[in-house]
Amino acid sequence: MASGTGMLLVYIVGWGIVFGTFVHYYHKRKARALAKLEAWYPAHTERDIYYALTELQKTAPEAVPSQTLRAALFRRAMTDIMRAVDIKMNKQTLMNLVKSGAMSEELLHQFNAAEAENDAEMMSVVQEAEKLQKGWGGSIFYAASEMVNNTRLRELREEMLKMDFESANCARSLMMEAMSPEERERATTSGTKENEALTKHDVILSSIFNMPIGEGAKVAAAARARMQAEAEAQKKGAGGDKPADKAPETAEAADGKEPADSKA
Repeated sequence: MASGTGMLLVYIVGWGIVFGTFVHYYHKRKARALAKLEAWYPAHTERDIYYALTELQKTAPEAVPSQTLRAALFRRAMTDIMRAVDIKMNKQTLMNLVKSGAMSEELLHQFNAAEAENDAEMMSVVQEAEKLQKGWGGSIFYAASEMVNNTRLRELREEMLKMDFESANCARSLMMEAMSPEERERATTSGTKENEALTKHDVILSSIFNMPIGEGAKVAAAARARMQAEAEAQKKGAGGDKPADKAPETAEAADGKEPADSKA
């Protein structure tokens, strides 16, 4: 009886050692695999620039004014805000994909590591803001989020303007294709009706897209104002034609002549 119990204990202990060894090497291998994972986001350029300016200010304070350092920190905070919004929007989707088996768990670990790193980065920005200006740490991310929203709205407006240009350019191309060679020649001749109809859509996209940021918006606004002015001028011209039809009758009355209907 005692020998049977001893054999059972030896059997249990042996299996425990085997299982423990397996778990140890499994977690060790998994830790190595996680350490080899690439970062979710590329290098934080704004953070590197800020720390480079900080080191330069220590050696040459006059070379880096405090305004430059605050601007670099603010740009760093904007990048952290954009990453935080991106993480919040994609986290639930990624978790659902991992649960369904469409994505690997290593990708989720990579994402969670990026989230933790960004949280630590935002805390570091708050501390740096307090060092530069007392009380700035509590408001830097609020101001950075406002700037990010304004930047995205400006980019959206520019994209909408580019779409307007593309639509106008397509309309111009369709008009040119539908014209006969004679009509096309008249459309390229200044002063003709075909030319007036064509110039409303006379947009060269290549020149717009090659402009610096903001210049395309100015050109688009000018083109839109010109088109509105032409439309208003046409309306005024159409309204001014009606009184002109009654002018001959008025002139006859002024000369003392009776209208043709009254003579009859």
